[in-house]
Amino acid sequence: MLRSAYYAAVSGLTAITGFRGTEPMAAVLASVRYAFNGGSNPVYLAHLSRAFPDLGTRDLERILRGFWRVHQRAFLGLFTARRLGPGNLAGRVEWSGREELDAALAEGRGVVLAVPHFGDERTLHILLAIAGYPMHVVSSRYEEASGFVRRARLGVSMRWHHVGFPDENPAWIFRALRAGEVVQIAPTAWGGPKGHWVRSFGVPVLASSTPMRLAGSTGCAVVTACNHALPGARYRIVLRRFRPESTGPEGTGEMFAGFQRLGEDFPEQYNWMNLVIRHRETNTIARLGRIPADEREVEAAAIREDWDPAVVSDYSVVSRIGGASR
Repeated sequence: MLRSAYYAAVSGLTAITGFRGTEPMAAVLASVRYAFNGGSNPVYLAHLSRAFPDLGTRDLERILRGFWRVHQRAFLGLFTARRLGPGNLAGRVEWSGREELDAALAEGRGVVLAVPHFGDERTLHILLAIAGYPMHVVSSRYEEASGFVRRARLGVSMRWHHVGFPDENPAWIFRALRAGEVVQIAPTAWGGPKGHWVRSFGVPVLASSTPMRLAGSTGCAVVTACNHALPGARYRIVLRRFRPESTGPEGTGEMFAGFQRLGEDFPEQYNWMNLVIRHRETNTIARLGRIPADEREVEAAAIREDWDPAVVSDYSVVSRIGGASR
């Protein structure tokens, strides 16, 4: 109920203030989030300290505050995206590497768009669809959420392109690729029993193997993409063709090395919440000695110590539990 009321209030405010009101709102919401997230801030800062060992506390806090502002820009994007269309896209989106996506599509075998948790990945597929690309995305159903929240998270996407869900028959993905279309997938999401073990910012994480497995089985092109969430509901989309030496765990590791460089270059845009969650999952898996099929089982089995940034599971140990490693 509270979550629905919060979404309704933010939806109403963005309807009144429009694009110009988003940055002041993001600033206020980020400050509130930082203040009321006091118990978790040390966890984030400890991970940031590992990622940036040469930075002092003030610089790390600046990155964390900046991340929360970007996080709130992305949240507000759920509501401002309904105002986007072909008529106003040019003034809101900067492009880099668009020709690489076009060239990959021209090959005719479809494109897996590998999108990390960075900036505003949720609005990325909407922007690409509005720009005329034949888009599909794999998304949560948000079954636990109210109808209002679910519509806020999925409604605009469904207006512009197809949305698929993990519990559906994946045959639609192969059909989309055979048709020469684009399927957006988050490699930084829960990897599951078929995941690839990789290293990310000094910790082992279980990554989704889906992009590499699809590339290996279909011959589709792989393009990495990130969407910088800029002030004033503006975006910078960066697209790069990804040609790994292997479509196995080595390829996923190569991809994550690129994502790490992205986080190092643009730390405020990188989603550190995702790293915190993946790190906790790894520690839980290490204790369980197995990889459950359902991420919710891992969440339920987590204990306080699993969140401790100082507890870093041994890569050689967890990589033998399941999945595949480099």
